Amino acid sequence: MNELISRRNDTSLQDTATTATAAKEAGEEEDVTIEAVLSQLIDITVFIFNLTFLMVMKAATAP
Repeated sequence: MNELISRRNDTSLQDTATTATAAKEAGEEEDVTIEAVLSQLIDITVFIFNLTFLMVMKAATAP
């Protein structure tokens, strides 16, 4: 009888640990997605700034 109760408790603890791990991994995946999007936005912003700067400098040096 004690073995059955012990197994039930182990299963319950495993389920809790699995759920907690899944929630943590989901949060980490979300963070990775946000970081990837922010990285792309920063790259695009820098590219546009550099392109604009080069166009202005070229226009300023044109005869």
